[in-house]
Amino acid sequence: MKELLQEKGLWIASLICLIAMLIGFPFYKIELPLTTGSFLNFYQTTLDTQLLLFLIPIVAVLPVGAIYVRESSSGFLKLYITRISRMQYIKEKTLQIYAGGFLPFFLAGLFAKILCFLFLYPLELQGTISLESMQTAFAHLLRISLIGGIMAEISGIFAAIFRNYYMAYGLPFVCYYMLIILKERYLPDMYTMYPGEWIAVKQHWGTQGTGIWIFLVVFSLVVMLLNGLLLYTRLQEI
Repeated sequence: MKELLQEKGLWIASLICLIAMLIGFPFYKIELPLTTGSFLNFYQTTLDTQLLLFLIPIVAVLPVGAIYVRESSSGFLKLYITRISRMQYIKEKTLQIYAGGFLPFFLAGLFAKILCFLFLYPLELQGTISLESMQTAFAHLLRISLIGGIMAEISGIFAAIFRNYYMAYGLPFVCYYMLIILKERYLPDMYTMYPGEWIAVKQHWGTQGTGIWIFLVVFSLVVMLLNGLLLYTRLQEI
């Protein structure tokens, strides 16, 4: 985490996410006085914008998606691998890549929520905010962050396969938009393959929507495992 937090790309990606959320904020809907809990409704609207949806595969790969390419091409990897075991390197990098895709959205989302609270909550009528609405808003942000982690890990997979920056940054973008195009143009009923549905969860995902969490967790574990196997293969060449 210390190494990741020192990455400029992480903070640039977080700033891009925050700007996208602020652009999508519906200022025109503010009508005083606001009802209790309105700041959470406005906050969820900022998370539901098409701009943020389209930015996910771009922003998620910026911090450390292609870190294997950078470390192997610079010669750092050969030096570093003599200090730690191969399995330790694989464990660190798979977790670091996933966190690099997860954190920009999570950090930007938390800051956006604080801003919504500070500026909108004082304008609301007095009342009690339901725990369910707070959980819903947090779950929305968590799903976006998990998708970011998955896309970053996919970038790491392509980095290990092709050892090329363009492939590591470009192919996750292509795969992501292929899913969107396939669903919107050719397979409209296949909502489980649509990234926008993974965030909004408007269709049936089992009792209380547990299916989406199982899907995202399993998807995360699969891409992390695949990236780890590819890194192991590459390290055998050193």
